[in-house]
Amino acid sequence: MGDLDARHNRRRRIALVVVAAVVATGCVGLSCAGLWVYASHDPPELIDSEVADIADRACATMQAAVAARAAPPNAPIDAKVRSIGDQNAAVRTMVAQVRGLGDERLEDDLPSAAWLVDWETLVEVREQYAQDLSAGREPRFAVPMVDGVPITDRMNDVGLDCQVPPLLLDLR
Repeated sequence: MGDLDARHNRRRRIALVVVAAVVATGCVGLSCAGLWVYASHDPPELIDSEVADIADRACATMQAAVAARAAPPNAPIDAKVRSIGDQNAAVRTMVAQVRGLGDERLEDDLPSAAWLVDWETLVEVREQYAQDLSAGREPRFAVPMVDGVPITDRMNDVGLDCQVPPLLLDLR
Protein backbone atom coordinates (compact mmCIF):
# COMPACT_ATOMS: atom_id res chain seq x y z
CA MET A 1 0.00 0.00 0.00
CA GLY A 2 2.92 2.33 0.70
CA ASP A 3 4.05 2.16 -2.92
CA LEU A 4 0.56 2.93 -4.15
CA ASP A 5 0.27 5.95 -1.85
CA ALA A 6 3.67 7.22 -2.95
CA ARG A 7 2.69 6.94 -6.64
CA HIS A 8 -0.66 8.58 -5.93
CA ASN A 9 1.04 11.47 -4.08
CA ARG A 10 3.58 11.80 -6.89
CA ARG A 11 0.82 12.00 -9.50
CA ARG A 12 -1.03 14.53 -7.36
CA ARG A 13 2.11 16.70 -7.09
CA ILE A 14 2.71 16.46 -10.85
CA ALA A 15 -0.91 17.43 -11.50
CA LEU A 16 -0.61 20.40 -9.13
CA VAL A 17 2.61 21.53 -10.80
CA VAL A 18 0.98 21.25 -14.25
CA VAL A 19 -2.12 23.17 -13.09
CA ALA A 20 0.05 25.83 -11.44
CA ALA A 21 2.12 26.18 -14.62
CA VAL A 22 -1.01 26.50 -16.78
CA VAL A 23 -2.51 29.11 -14.42
CA ALA A 24 0.77 31.06 -14.28
CA THR A 25 1.12 30.97 -18.08
CA GLY A 26 -2.48 32.15 -18.44
CA CYS A 27 -1.94 35.01 -15.99
CA VAL A 28 1.23 36.13 -17.76
CA GLY A 29 -0.53 35.88 -21.14
CA LEU A 30 -3.53 37.89 -19.96
CA SER A 31 -1.27 40.47 -18.36
CA CYS A 32 0.71 40.88 -21.57
CA ALA A 33 -2.49 41.15 -23.61
CA GLY A 34 -3.87 43.75 -21.21
CA LEU A 35 -0.66 45.73 -21.32
CA TRP A 36 -0.71 45.66 -25.13
CA VAL A 37 -4.32 46.87 -25.25
CA TYR A 38 -3.56 49.65 -22.76
CA ALA A 39 -0.38 50.75 -24.54
CA SER A 40 -1.95 50.77 -28.00
CA HIS A 41 -5.35 52.29 -27.22
CA ASP A 42 -6.42 55.67 -28.51
CA PRO A 43 -6.21 58.06 -25.56
CA PRO A 44 -9.50 59.97 -25.75
CA GLU A 45 -7.88 63.25 -24.64
CA LEU A 46 -5.25 63.25 -27.40
CA ILE A 47 -5.70 63.87 -31.11
CA ASP A 48 -4.85 60.84 -33.28
CA SER A 49 -1.53 60.88 -35.11
CA GLU A 50 -3.13 61.03 -38.59
CA VAL A 51 -5.07 64.15 -37.60
CA ALA A 52 -2.11 65.51 -35.62
CA ASP A 53 0.22 65.45 -38.64
CA ILE A 54 -2.12 67.68 -40.66
CA ALA A 55 -3.04 69.83 -37.66
CA ASP A 56 0.57 70.46 -36.65
CA ARG A 57 1.56 71.52 -40.18
CA ALA A 58 -1.50 73.74 -40.56
CA CYS A 59 -0.89 75.19 -37.11
CA ALA A 60 2.73 76.07 -37.86
CA THR A 61 1.57 77.95 -40.95
CA MET A 62 -1.15 79.70 -38.91
CA GLN A 63 1.29 80.68 -36.15
CA ALA A 64 3.67 82.24 -38.69
CA ALA A 65 0.80 84.13 -40.35
CA VAL A 66 -0.49 85.39 -37.00
CA ALA A 67 2.96 86.71 -36.11
CA ALA A 68 3.42 88.31 -39.53
CA ARG A 69 0.03 90.03 -39.38
CA ALA A 70 0.31 91.44 -35.86
CA ALA A 71 -0.36 95.15 -35.49
CA PRO A 72 2.21 97.20 -33.57
CA PRO A 73 1.10 98.13 -30.03
CA ASN A 74 0.42 101.80 -30.88
CA ALA A 75 -1.24 101.12 -34.25
CA PRO A 76 -4.35 103.08 -35.17
CA ILE A 77 -7.72 101.42 -34.63
CA ASP A 78 -8.23 100.53 -38.30
CA ALA A 79 -4.85 98.78 -38.41
CA LYS A 80 -5.70 96.81 -35.27
CA VAL A 81 -9.08 95.80 -36.69
CA ARG A 82 -7.45 94.74 -39.97
CA SER A 83 -4.79 92.78 -38.08
CA ILE A 84 -7.43 90.92 -36.06
CA GLY A 85 -9.27 90.06 -39.27
CA ASP A 86 -6.11 88.86 -40.98
CA GLN A 87 -5.10 86.75 -38.00
CA ASN A 88 -8.61 85.29 -37.78
CA ALA A 89 -8.39 84.38 -41.46
CA ALA A 90 -5.17 82.46 -40.73
CA VAL A 91 -6.94 80.53 -37.97
CA ARG A 92 -9.91 79.81 -40.25
CA THR A 93 -7.53 78.47 -42.90
CA MET A 94 -5.94 76.14 -40.35
CA VAL A 95 -9.36 74.90 -39.21
CA ALA A 96 -10.44 74.34 -42.83
CA GLN A 97 -7.29 72.33 -43.56
CA VAL A 98 -7.94 70.04 -40.61
CA ARG A 99 -11.64 69.76 -41.47
CA GLY A 100 -10.48 68.75 -44.96
CA LEU A 101 -9.72 65.32 -43.49
CA GLY A 102 -13.47 64.71 -43.60
CA ASP A 103 -16.22 64.37 -41.04
CA GLU A 104 -15.89 60.59 -40.80
CA ARG A 105 -12.18 60.74 -39.94
CA LEU A 106 -12.64 63.57 -37.44
CA GLU A 107 -15.63 61.92 -35.74
CA ASP A 108 -13.44 58.88 -35.01
CA ASP A 109 -11.06 61.13 -33.04
CA LEU A 110 -12.77 62.40 -29.90
CA PRO A 111 -10.90 65.64 -29.14
CA SER A 112 -10.63 66.87 -32.75
CA ALA A 113 -14.17 68.19 -32.99
CA ALA A 114 -13.97 70.09 -29.69
CA TRP A 115 -10.50 71.41 -30.58
CA LEU A 116 -11.77 72.80 -33.89
CA VAL A 117 -14.88 74.32 -32.26
CA ASP A 118 -12.66 75.97 -29.65
CA TRP A 119 -10.60 77.64 -32.42
CA GLU A 120 -13.82 78.82 -34.10
CA THR A 121 -15.12 80.15 -30.79
CA LEU A 122 -11.88 82.07 -30.22
CA VAL A 123 -12.23 83.63 -33.68
CA GLU A 124 -15.84 84.64 -32.95
CA VAL A 125 -14.86 86.36 -29.68
CA ARG A 126 -12.01 88.16 -31.44
CA GLU A 127 -14.39 89.25 -34.24
CA GLN A 128 -16.77 90.75 -31.69
CA TYR A 129 -13.85 92.60 -30.13
CA ALA A 130 -12.84 93.97 -33.55
CA GLN A 131 -16.43 95.05 -34.29
CA ASP A 132 -16.72 96.85 -30.96
CA LEU A 133 -13.32 98.51 -31.48
CA SER A 134 -14.26 99.60 -35.00
CA ALA A 135 -17.63 101.00 -33.84
CA GLY A 136 -16.01 103.07 -31.10
CA ARG A 137 -17.47 100.97 -28.30
CA GLU A 138 -15.38 99.80 -25.36
CA PRO A 139 -14.16 96.40 -26.57
CA ARG A 140 -13.85 93.59 -24.08
CA PHE A 141 -11.96 90.39 -24.61
CA ALA A 142 -11.92 87.35 -22.37
CA VAL A 143 -10.94 83.84 -23.28
CA PRO A 144 -14.14 81.78 -23.27
CA MET A 145 -14.51 79.18 -20.53
CA VAL A 146 -16.01 75.70 -20.61
CA ASP A 147 -16.76 74.09 -17.26
CA GLY A 148 -14.65 76.78 -15.57
CA VAL A 149 -11.61 76.08 -17.75
CA PRO A 150 -10.32 78.50 -20.42
CA ILE A 151 -10.73 76.94 -23.85
CA THR A 152 -7.10 77.77 -24.54
CA ASP A 153 -6.09 75.25 -21.86
CA ARG A 154 -8.05 72.57 -23.69
CA MET A 155 -6.70 73.72 -27.05
CA ASN A 156 -3.11 73.47 -25.82
CA ASP A 157 -3.60 70.09 -24.15
CA VAL A 158 -4.50 67.64 -26.95
CA GLY A 159 -1.05 66.26 -27.71
CA LEU A 160 -0.16 68.63 -30.55
CA ASP A 161 2.80 70.94 -31.06
CA CYS A 162 0.14 73.59 -31.68
CA GLN A 163 -0.10 76.14 -28.91
CA VAL A 164 -2.44 79.12 -29.10
CA PRO A 165 -0.25 82.07 -30.08
CA PRO A 166 -0.22 84.72 -27.32
CA LEU A 167 -0.77 87.32 -30.05
CA LEU A 168 -4.30 85.95 -30.49
CA LEU A 169 -5.05 86.61 -26.83
CA ASP A 170 -3.43 90.02 -26.30
CA LEU A 171 -5.74 92.44 -28.10
CA ARG A 172 -4.69 95.66 -26.34
